[in-house]
Amino acid sequence: MRKIYTSFLSLAILFMLSCRQDPIFYTISTETAPQDARIKGSPTNMVIFEREYPDPEDENNPAIKVPILYVASGRLYWYAKSGLGTGTPRWDSAEYSISQPGGKIIALAATNSYLYALCLTGHNVDTALWRIGPSDVTWERAGLSADGAAASYPLIQSIYADPQTERLFAGSRRTDKIREYYAILYLDTADLSLKLLQGDVAMLSGAAYRQQEDLYYLSTKGAGIYQVAETALAANNISETAVVQLADNSDISEGDRKPTRQFMNIIRLKDTAESIIAIERDGGYIYKVNNGSFERMKYTGIEQTGNWILTGKYATGAFAFWTDDPDPLYGNTMLVVGIQGSLYNTTTSSYTHGYVEFDLISDGSALDGSFNTASVRRDPGRLQSVSDNDRYTATLGKHPVNHLLQVPRGVDDNIIFFASTQTAGLWSYRYLANNGGFQWNAEN
Repeated sequence: MRKIYTSFLSLAILFMLSCRQDPIFYTISTETAPQDARIKGSPTNMVIFEREYPDPEDENNPAIKVPILYVASGRLYWYAKSGLGTGTPRWDSAEYSISQPGGKIIALAATNSYLYALCLTGHNVDTALWRIGPSDVTWERAGLSADGAAASYPLIQSIYADPQTERLFAGSRRTDKIREYYAILYLDTADLSLKLLQGDVAMLSGAAYRQQEDLYYLSTKGAGIYQVAETALAANNISETAVVQLADNSDISEGDRKPTRQFMNIIRLKDTAESIIAIERDGGYIYKVNNGSFERMKYTGIEQTGNWILTGKYATGAFAFWTDDPDPLYGNTMLVVGIQGSLYNTTTSSYTHGYVEFDLISDGSALDGSFNTASVRRDPGRLQSVSDNDRYTATLGKHPVNHLLQVPRGVDDNIIFFASTQTAGLWSYRYLANNGGFQWNAEN
């Protein structure tokens, strides 16, 4: 019996030593018990949209606005504080019940006034675009313009909107026996029809608006970035000069400049200059977007002057802000970018997904690193958005992430960080008392 105990103890010691010496074994040892995802599969992007509800205690107050997180995986789910925004956050609370638009939801978007849902209408690739307002009970459908130009791209694939505006954009395509053709459409809110903005491009991957210029910037997966003014859209004046494809003004050789780069997403920073940046698929290079052009960004910090700002891995398109305190006087702010270590999971790539972080100053600007003489990029192992980097690597780090969003305090006082994974459902970073504390795990 003593020999058996001694052998078991020796094996345990050897295993502990091997965990310390081998990073893979140690990473596995930090894993927490996986939860069953409430929202399974490959969830859509997440959006925040305010819905209106009558005030039960004040008949003179016609409506209380409640900010709600919406996400879909087939059907629509919602997350908000109970008690008309005053209580504990809950999923799918009956007090915020909302009808389903119909069909399988594959994308969401939110403007100032409407929540939009793009849905598959059957077992084929046909899609329908629906919207619902703050107090609407039913969804209304947007159609393709009857002018023929938009109707020639009948298969809507993606939708995007800058939430501070009323404008929605859609990426659509048509297919013949030779190839697929893509277009960018815009929604004319006057007659609720999608009209052609630019044909023969690539799939639309994001939209950002710079109010100072009254310009929208639209990223694509293979045709670079386009810009268009709201005045042209409002007047339906889409002339040859109204839509501009941005030039690549990067500080690289002439032959390496590509106005048709594959951008995965585009986002506006929270600085007073309304800086707009875009992320490239290969290498995860970050570009500054200007009126008429874009350029690959470099660090300006003392120790990294001249180095490119990039993820160093494939970018997935997940683009979000994270902070440990929304108060700019106290909070650390990060730009968080989803990465994919390789196109296929292998024994060497299974812990190289998740995301990286880029330091921002409290107002959301200075991505160039001029405020930081050290490294502005934080890779797994040095992430600030998690308390245990090894635990992160063993959990979310194993999954490519399609979308990220940190909710405001109006939705959850704990400003929970959510992630839509490619295949493992919706995840969140929370404190789980019965499962080891702070961790990324499937949202349950």
